[in-house]
Amino acid sequence: MTDNAQELIAASEEKYRRLFEAAQDGILILDFATGKITEANPFIERLLGYPKAELLGKELWEIGAVADKVAAKTAYDTVKSAGYVRYTNLPLVARDGQTRHVEFVSNSYPVDGIMVIQCNIRDESQRIAAEQRIAALEQASRQTNTELVNTLATLIESRDPYTAGHLLRVSHLAMAIASDLGMSPDSIEGVRVAAMLHDIGKIGVPMEILVKPSKLMPFETALLMHHAQAGYEILRHINFPWHIAEIVRQHHERMDGSGYPRGLKGEEILREARIIAVADTVEALSTNRPFRPGVGITEALALIEGESGTRYDPAVVTACLTLFRDQHYLFPASGEFIPRFIALSSAILPPA
Repeated sequence: MTDNAQELIAASEEKYRRLFEAAQDGILILDFATGKITEANPFIERLLGYPKAELLGKELWEIGAVADKVAAKTAYDTVKSAGYVRYTNLPLVARDGQTRHVEFVSNSYPVDGIMVIQCNIRDESQRIAAEQRIAALEQASRQTNTELVNTLATLIESRDPYTAGHLLRVSHLAMAIASDLGMSPDSIEGVRVAAMLHDIGKIGVPMEILVKPSKLMPFETALLMHHAQAGYEILRHINFPWHIAEIVRQHHERMDGSGYPRGLKGEEILREARIIAVADTVEALSTNRPFRPGVGITEALALIEGESGTRYDPAVVTACLTLFRDQHYLFPASGEFIPRFIALSSAILPPA
């Protein structure tokens, strides 16, 4: 070998040594045949609190820091046979007793014709802790939203005893329809929240109009119809994860443009609003109101079926009809709790 070649090799080895020493990930080099540690860089010493002298000559699963010795042995066997292994969120216990959660990547390669195993260990503890804090905050936020929605729903229905349970029943049916349409759990939760709040604008409607036992006068009808826009104005500044205010504003829009408050048509209407429109109509028609008796489920279903494609979304109508006629859906009893994040019809529907 020429002097120049030896100098190049020495320079390359020196470069690798500097990278090895300066790396901000832990690095262990293992003997391929025995699994014993032959090299350890300064970062792994600082990460685990064990000096290099206590690491060298030990098998990976003999290090006191390795909490899961079975996983360590499995990793060693896997990298010997497959040449590569990767674990995430692997717990290592440092000398001070604190647990470090690391990403563990190991691969084998030849050095001067001799196989070695290199283990790269990245400390993920801070990232995982941050993700856990974010998850806890999100859970607290969801709980707060649930309590807010339930409180507002109680307030809405406290002004109109004739429709007690209406929001619960509409929400339950709307969720079942959304599930039947294959919507995601998160989207179904958005439907639930919007349905529970769809009549919040009625807070501004005089009580005597809400409970009037006779036909409304034109100006009274206009006041009542304003509740969709009023609901939007109440909710639009609340930062929900879904377009709740807009869904509430659109729940009386109709596919042919005959609805209110803006006369939207077809796909201009949010899907969630189209679902609530059907659920609201079926529930309202099938139950008694101050100004008229309920017509019952059979006639209510016949009405939306007859107006499918004109006033109501055909896919939503079909899902609703299937629920009642084929899956024997029943409205929940008043006061029954609606669970959050229901994704499957089997979780919503009573047994056939």
